[in-house]
Order: sequence, then C-alpha cells, then structure tokens
Amino acid sequence: MSTKDGGGVSGLSSLVILQELMKRVQTQLGLPDVPRPCEMFDLMAGTGTGGIIAVLLGRLELRVENAIEAYQDIIREGFSESKYLSGETYKATNMENAIKLVVERYTGQVNTMMINSGRCQTFVCAMQAENMTAGIPTLIRTYTVPDNDGPKCTIVQALRATTAMMGYFKPVIIDHSGAQTTYVDGGVGTNNPTAHMLDEAGRIFLDQSVSCVVSIGAGHLHPIGIRSRDLGARIAKDTERVAQEMARRFQNTTDMYSRFNVEQGLQDIGPTDWEKMPEVVMHSRQYMRMFDVDKRLTQTAKALVKAEVSVPATLLSGIIPATEAVKTFRDCPLPSPAFVGQKDALTQMENSFWDGVEGRHVFVLYGLGGGGKTQLALKFAQIHRNKFSEAFCIDATSVNTIESDLASLAAAKKLGKHYVIAIKWLASRQERWLLILNNADDTSLDLKRYFPPCSHGDVLITTRNRQLINYTQGPKAHRQLAQMGLEDGKRLLLRTSQVAEDEANDKVAEAIVNELGSLALAIAQAGAYICVHQCSLDSYLDMYRTYRGELLEQYKHLTPKLADYKWTVFTTWKVSLRKLSPQAIELFRLLAFMHHDRILEDTFRRACLKVGLDKRVAFTDEYASAEGAVASFLSAFQTPSGDWYRPAFLQLITEIRSYSLIDFDPSHGTYSVHSLVHSWIRTTVEESSEAEKRTTILLALSIDREFEAHDYEYRIKLVPHIDALPTAYTSDPNLARKFAMVYDEAGKFQVAKSLFEAVVETDKRIFGPCHPDTLTDMFELANAYHRNGEPREAENMYTAVIEGRTQALGAGHPDTYRAKGYLAATHRQQSRFKEAVQLNLEVIEAAKRLLGPEARETFISRYSLAATYFAQGRFQDAESILTELISTETELLGSTHPDTLNAMELLADVLQSMSGYEGLDRLGAAEDIATRVLETRRQTYGDDHPRTLACHAIVARIHFKQGRFDSAVKIQEETDNIQSQTLGELHARTRSIRKDLAFTYQSLGRFAEAETVQRKVVEVGIRVLGRENLDVLSTIINLAKVCSLRGKWTEAETIIAEELDVWSRMSDTNDGSAVTMLKVNMADLYVKQRRWEEAKVLMQGATQAILNDPEHRYMEFNLQTLNKIEEALWKERCTRWVYYLAGFFVALLSITFMHTRVL
Repeated sequence: MSTKDGGGVSGLSSLVILQELMKRVQTQLGLPDVPRPCEMFDLMAGTGTGGIIAVLLGRLELRVENAIEAYQDIIREGFSESKYLSGETYKATNMENAIKLVVERYTGQVNTMMINSGRCQTFVCAMQAENMTAGIPTLIRTYTVPDNDGPKCTIVQALRATTAMMGYFKPVIIDHSGAQTTYVDGGVGTNNPTAHMLDEAGRIFLDQSVSCVVSIGAGHLHPIGIRSRDLGARIAKDTERVAQEMARRFQNTTDMYSRFNVEQGLQDIGPTDWEKMPEVVMHSRQYMRMFDVDKRLTQTAKALVKAEVSVPATLLSGIIPATEAVKTFRDCPLPSPAFVGQKDALTQMENSFWDGVEGRHVFVLYGLGGGGKTQLALKFAQIHRNKFSEAFCIDATSVNTIESDLASLAAAKKLGKHYVIAIKWLASRQERWLLILNNADDTSLDLKRYFPPCSHGDVLITTRNRQLINYTQGPKAHRQLAQMGLEDGKRLLLRTSQVAEDEANDKVAEAIVNELGSLALAIAQAGAYICVHQCSLDSYLDMYRTYRGELLEQYKHLTPKLADYKWTVFTTWKVSLRKLSPQAIELFRLLAFMHHDRILEDTFRRACLKVGLDKRVAFTDEYASAEGAVASFLSAFQTPSGDWYRPAFLQLITEIRSYSLIDFDPSHGTYSVHSLVHSWIRTTVEESSEAEKRTTILLALSIDREFEAHDYEYRIKLVPHIDALPTAYTSDPNLARKFAMVYDEAGKFQVAKSLFEAVVETDKRIFGPCHPDTLTDMFELANAYHRNGEPREAENMYTAVIEGRTQALGAGHPDTYRAKGYLAATHRQQSRFKEAVQLNLEVIEAAKRLLGPEARETFISRYSLAATYFAQGRFQDAESILTELISTETELLGSTHPDTLNAMELLADVLQSMSGYEGLDRLGAAEDIATRVLETRRQTYGDDHPRTLACHAIVARIHFKQGRFDSAVKIQEETDNIQSQTLGELHARTRSIRKDLAFTYQSLGRFAEAETVQRKVVEVGIRVLGRENLDVLSTIINLAKVCSLRGKWTEAETIIAEELDVWSRMSDTNDGSAVTMLKVNMADLYVKQRRWEEAKVLMQGATQAILNDPEHRYMEFNLQTLNKIEEALWKERCTRWVYYLAGFFVALLSITFMHTRVL
C-alpha cells in the first residue's frame, strides 16, 4: 500500500523517489522492464497534488516516467495564470483543462469515471466545505464500499475536489446521492492520508494481511514555531505529525512501514512555483543518496517483492503487535464447544479419506461464508486425531498467510524460517498427517504449490470457491455446506443461547432458525446475543423481524465472542462482495430484488434480445435512468450483431459462484441466493429505489407477447420474481400491462384484474376512452373479469370494446370479431347458449375468412364453440370439433402447447360425460387423455395453478364414474381447499368443484356434508349469476334432492315449488325448459312419497315438452327421470293389479271353500 502527501509543486519529489523504488524492485525481480506501481501496490491514496499522483499511478495505471511528465503538465498549466479580482489566486478552469487533457490522453475520453475494476484500488481525499469540524475527509474511490461510500464522479471531478486548495482554487460542486455537495482539498488535517489508508485497508481487506506500507511526502516544511506565519494552516497541513504517529504504530514491526520525505532543499519552494520543478528533482535525488535512505529504499523494495512478515489488515488501526508474535504457529485448534450435527458430512468425509486406497486424499468443503466449513474441518480433525500423526491448520486466506504459517511451522519444528522447508519436511514424514488449508477463498491462489511433493498425507481444504473441487483426490471428495438441518439448527441456537430445551422454546427456536435461513454462523451469533442480553427467544424473534440485519450486526459489540470469531455474518459476505468486479456486483444486485430462488438465465437472455428493440420499456420518465443502466449492463452479453452471448453471462455467474454467493440447481437449471444473503445484499445498495427500478425494467424487458409453449412456461416462472418487486410499477401502464399478463397466465386472476383496471384508468386519462390502445387494454380487462369469474362485468366490458372497435376500426375488423368471440364465452358462462352458439359460428367464419383456417384465433373460436356444445349437452358435436382441432393444433403448435392442452382437457371432460349414455363407455380414453394433460400442466404450471386444478377435477369425475369414490372425494376436497384460497369462494371453478364434491358425498351416503356443500353452491350461484340462470337452477334442484334423501320431504318440495313459481312467471322470457325440468323433478319427489295422482298430473305434457326441445342440455337427464317415473308408475299399477287379482282369487277360494263345506 502506498500514500502520497499533498504539497503542490514539491509533490514531484514523491514521483522521483517512487521511480527509484520501482527500479530497485526491477533489480530484485530480475525484470526486463521497470514495473508499474499499480503492479506492486494493492491500494494507493493521496491528498491534493498527492491525489493527482495516486490517480495517475493507481487509476490510470501509468508508468512512473509517464506520470512525471503528466504531473508536470498539470502543475505547469494549473498554476500558470493568476487571478486578481476574486478570492482565489488561480483559475480553476486552467487546472481542470490540464487534468482533462491527461485523462483524455490515457483513457480516450474526458468524462471517464473514477470508479474502475483495475488491479490497484485508489482513493483521494477531499473535505466537505460546509462541515470540516471533525476533520474527517470524504474518500472518492475507484471502488465501492457498502458503508459511507463517496460520490460517484469522473476522474476530473475527483482531482478538482482533492486539489481545490483554499485560497488557490475555487471549491468544486459534485452530486453525491442526489445532493449537491461542495468540496475543497483534503489538505486540512489529512495532507498525509496514511492513517485513513490503514483504516480503509481494515475495511476492504478484512480477510487479508498487509506486508508493506510506503508513505512518501512532498518535502519537509520549515520548523513550525509560535511566531510562524499562518500558524494554524501550517499545523493543519503538517504531514510529519501523522508520520510520527505511524512510526509509533509500526514500532514493533520490521520492514513493514517506510516513510520517505525529502528533508532539505524544498522548504523554500512554494506550492505554485512550477518553474522550480528542476530544483525539486535535484534535491530529491540528493536525498536518496543519503546512506540511511538508500538502505531503506533497498529494504522496502525487498519487502514489496517478498514479504517476510505480514499483519492482518484488521490490526492496522492500532498499535501493531510484534511480527514474531504474529508469526507464532498454533497447533490445530479445537472446534467450537457449540458445534452440533453435520453427521452426514462427517460420514462422507470419513468414507472419502478411508476408502481402502493408499495414497493422498484431498477433500474440499465449499460453500457460503458463515456456513460452518471451518468448524466442520476442525471437528473432523478432532474426531480422527488418533488416525493422523499430526494435524496442521494453515490460514490459506492469501499467499502471505499460507507462507507465513508454513514458515512458522518450520520455525516451530526448529527446521528454519522458510515456508519451503516446512513443505519439504511434510513430504519427508512417512506418516499420515492432515494439512487443513482453511479459508482458501482467493480465486487467484495456486494451492498446488503448497502441496508437499509426495504421495502420502491428506489435505482438507475449506473455501467459498467451488472451483477448488478440481483439487479433489478420492471418492466423493467434495461437499457443499449451505445451511444446517432444522433440528441441528435448533440445537445450535439453544446451546449457544443457553436457553432451556422445552416444547415452547423449541417452536420459537424453529421460527428463528427459519428466519436466519438455517445458516450456522448467523444462528450461533444470534444465540450469543440472546445469552449476553438475557432476552427470551420470543423477544429476539420480535426484534429480529423488526430490525433484521441491524440485530445481527450487534454481534461485533459482544464480549467475549464465540470461538474467537470476531466478524459478524454480514462481514464475511462483505469480504467476498468487495472482491467482485463492478459488473458482477451489478448483476448480483439485480438478483437481490428478485425472489431469492429459481432465478432464470432466460430472463437475461430474453431481455438482452429485446433491449435493442423496445425503444421505451416504461411509459413514464421515472424509469428512464434505470432503462439506460440496464441497457448498458446487458450490452456486455451481446454479440456485435445483437445476439445473446452466453459465455459473457456465465463468466460473471462463475465469478459470483466462486465465492458461493449464488448456487446452481442443475435439476431445474436455475440459480438461487441464500435467503439471508439475499436480504443483506439489498442493504448494500445506496439508492435502493433505483436498483429496484433496474430489476423491474429487466423483468419487463424479458416479457413478450409470443405464445409458444416455452413462452408460456417462462412467464409462469416469473411470478415469484414479480411478487418480490415493490408495487411502484403499478403507476406505469407499460409495466403494469406486462406484469398483468404474467399474473393472468399464472392463474392469479384477481391481481391481473387489479392491474388491468389501473392501466385502463390511466389510458382513459391520457388517450381517451375510444383510443385503440385504451380499447385493447379494456379487452384485456374484460378477459380478466371473465377468468376471475365475473361474467356480468366481463360482458359489459366486451360490449363496450365491440362498440368502440366498430366505430374506430369497423365491424369487420379482426379485433372486433376477437372481442365478439370472447363475449360468446360470457354468454356460455351465463347459460345463454343460443346466443353463444350464434356468436361462435359468426366469429369462426370471420376468422377463417380474415386470418385463415389455421390461424390461432380460428382455433380459439372453434374451441369456444366446442365448449358451448358441451355445456348444452351436445357431446358428439363437441367431440367431433375437438378431435379435429387437437389433430391440427398438435401438428402446428405441438402437443404441449397450452391451446392444444386446453382442447385435450375439454375432450377428456366430454368423453367422461358421454360415458353411460347410449351404452357408451369412454372412460378409459378420457382418463388416458386427462392424465397426460395433468402431468404436463403440473410440470409447466405447478400443482396449484387453476388449469392444473381444472384437469384434476376432470380426473376426479372419471374416478367417480369408475366407482372409485374415495379417490374422487380426496381429489375434490384438496382442489376445493386450494381454489377457495387462490380463486375465492365466488369463482366459477370453486362452485364447479363443490358441485362435484356434493354429488360424491351424496353417492357415499354422506348426506349431511352433501347438503352443507350444496347450500354453499346455491348461495354463491345466486349471488354471482342471479336466480334466473339454468346452471343455478340445476344446483337448486340438486339441493332439493339431497334434502329428500335426508327425509326432509317438505323442505325439498318447498324448494322446487318456489322455483316453479319464479320460473312460471318468467314464461315470456325463457324457453319453458326450466319449468319442464322443475315439473319432472317435483313429480319425482311425489313418486318417492308414493303420491301417485299428483305425480300423474305433473307428468301430463312433460314428455311432449321435452321432446320438443331436443337440443336442451338437460333433455337426456329429463328423459331419464321421466323413464324412472314411468317405470315407478308402471310398477305401482302392476302392484295394484296383482293386489286386486290376489284379492279376487282369495275371495274366489273362500267362496269355493264355503260352498264345499255346505255340500
């Protein structure tokens, strides 16, 4: 790491010294060229003109000689022209233009952003002009941090901010998170930014160690005395005060911290004396010839090339312990006393290591940070300690930590002080030892270098990087640790919280474990919090649901900590996140606002293909910036011709997976993010509303109006991701329209209806009620009403659309006929069959004429006609249409297309309905078709989709007719339970399944349950469709039959009589079939009560009325009922004749007997 002080012109000395240091590094490494500083330092920082140097070397990655040239150009131009009539001495535009020229020279454009994914992370210091009280600078970075991040600005803006020296240049204004903030240079209090750099290193290099810190000044000032001019300013800008503090901080280390600052010759060179730059170079070179400086330069070069010692970055903020103490080798530690479970993992590891094969075994434990990998490795070592001669645990966080620990091992064994000695020693040990390489998360690590060159000894690696499974040796030699089992998680929580194990606590513990995603570290730290604060599990659960991440972060304040683990669970993920490239972070944050599971690559592919075609995804300007950001992001996955370039996407996914922040499910081909990580990642986004909009745009882009089978299947899978979005998109009609279509296809009709209602209201306000776009959305709203079981509302909306389209487009336009076709469906739903048939036939002819016989609209119209015929009871007509339709659709659309499946489903229902009539048995064919459709629907839509449930209901009807009543009733009860929750009590599908269920109960002799269900069906039917509906009437008649079966003859008769009265008074508005049906059923009631004369009266004329209406849906049923009544009456007549004849013969026999006696 390296810092450069501010100092104006004399800052050139920093570059001269650094140039010499790089030459010595070249000598140490034997390189043909002098290395660039960005290749040797991981972090650079600077203030003022030191900030310019830091950016030239770190952000622009210049060689030192090029940086010297650029620096002189900037200084010369920046201080070339004085101002006399304002508060500042020099023109800021000159400095800005000079910086722009350099930036454009090396990046190709003026407005290059400061943020970058280069190898050397860099920041410059500036101060907020309105608040310098605490002397805390704002850090403008080339990278992002989750907390207190600085402004995202251009390189030019960053350098103007850090060089806006008070009195020299006017301040600069930069947008920071939407607020206009004024900045001046950071020289006041932070002219030497080393302390801030060490604090920053502790934040961004949490899991790494630091081996070399180089601080370079801009020359000593004159001694500061009480009579010094500008005493306050000189004290504020004195860099040696910080240098002394750093020397004290590193007093116990060797060759880790180096400070270089020209001591003599630069005091009299002013910060703006650009013409004296040759003198700066001369004094700097003279300074480096001093014996002590020369020696320290060589030592520093050696430390840069090969670190002998290193210190964890998290220790840099205080007095650093002696390097020898840091290097002390520890024996393999014991696992945490709170360790529980993981039996399956331990068994797998044991079987892999002891598989009966001689030689080395290498096992890799990988998974999300906080999953318990280290503890499992230590537990394994503890359990099998007697099977290994020794076990060594090496910190594999970085090359430095591995080599340092191995070197410490060599020293502990009194073999030497170099890591290679330890590796050779292990290779020479003809015993079975265990080498644990712990936390090998760095994707650039080559662990093979540290495997002892021998065929014995075992290695156990713990890592977040799944790619390390390539190192495995042995059977099933890798395992992913994602989350604990529920029981293990509860045991861990109760053990760490020291809460009593009882039934009440067990239930709350289960809830907490589920909230924490069963992540081991989160559970353990939650338990520690509960234990320290002595709060109940209930109390913790309430607090967690309120504060969530804030509560888990409280762990860092606890003392003592579990197993010396100082980091919170979120800190472990911050470490991984900071290692990702900016593009990978952007991808990860897009995922954060989807659902955490079943994330689809297809979303990005489809969006990528559409991004160049949809000029505007959203309607309102509110989403404009989000659209631009998403388009820019997706461009990385496009070929020059705009096609999907999958390798680029997989490269980013692999980068994220290398830290186990995302998982892949090969069985479904989807990705997932742990629920706790998913929740946490949202907190790392500064402008969450903007990030949410980007995810919204991405999802919307991926939705099109294609209707192939795979298009339907994709859109169904989007539902949980749209559910995860905030509802702000409802105010944008374009977005709401797209998401409404998805909800509609997914069977969430109520949600779709609400969205379409909002869209239509917006359309009317913006375009007017007769605009084609408004009419299109009204048509979709009518569809939503229809599918939501609101036929009257649907009919009114379809009628309005037809009127509007007739005026705007003409009566013969395909869109007008399309609306008529769907209007026919509402007529069918309301039992207005003649109107439905008439409209269906009209639309079919128009569709054939306008669109062709094989157009999708033609297929839909024919399906609708078949459905109407089926509802009428014209089963053979329906079968004929459907058989032909299925054949054509299978050929043109495929057997799994939703339209094909709809036709097959209806055919199965038709076939099962035909069974029993005219001696036909079609149940086998019906079951075969229904089973195939059901399986496909389950795969595509899931078990709870309305389409799946509808097919399941048909299967239940088939089972009922096959006499499999128990199977039928089970399916019907399950379906009713789901539909009543998802579709609601009033939906037509809910009523339909309940009609079937009531009839099944009735057939099973469960008359009380049948009556209860049937009453609900009648009540809902009257409420939704009205009493004057034939379908409702049939349910009322069924209720009367159930009552009669329960012996409630009077109530049954009353029900039928009331309906007869109602429908008789409507004789002018109905076709009389309803009255006939009621009379037949009343006659049936009379017959069952042996009220023969009353039955005969009702039967008069009924037969002729039925025969006059051969197309009525209930003709077959009514004829069956009449036949039963006639049969009963015939039996009664026969019984009477038998009775009379028997009486006659008895009387005759009596007379004969008496006559014989008399004789």
